[in-house]
Amino acid sequence: MNLKESLIQNNSIQLNAKATDWKSAIKLGTDALVSAGVVEDRYYDAITKAIGEEGPYICIHDAFALPHCRPEDGVIKTGFALTVLETPIMFEGVDEPVDVLITLAGKDSDEHIEGTMQVANLIEFDEDFSKLRACKTADDVACLIDAALAEAEAA
Repeated sequence: MNLKESLIQNNSIQLNAKATDWKSAIKLGTDALVSAGVVEDRYYDAITKAIGEEGPYICIHDAFALPHCRPEDGVIKTGFALTVLETPIMFEGVDEPVDVLITLAGKDSDEHIEGTMQVANLIEFDEDFSKLRACKTADDVACLIDAALAEAEAA
């Protein structure tokens, strides 16, 4: 599943979103995926329960989190949601605040690999997320993802 296509098809890009804590930030992404028919409501509960038990395993880069859980936790089909927060939030045990979240729902262990690689390309292309934070529209985000992919292919 292609990251950009998923974000556009699912109408799951949220810019300057408001969240009061990590749970509400994750809820923004999972709600977008629920609305798109990608996951069931229980996917949010599974993610927050896993973080409660295992710690903030979703915080994989400075200012960035990749909320996800297992396919059997309510995934209907593979998809992504992007949330850029207006104000960063903190996760317990993480030193840096998070304001960029890409929620991942993988239907199986393989179908989301292409999109996950594109997430990695985006992180490498926009390491401090300044370009992503500057995006005003979904089209801006799509262009940024295209630029990241083009740079990765050129390397």
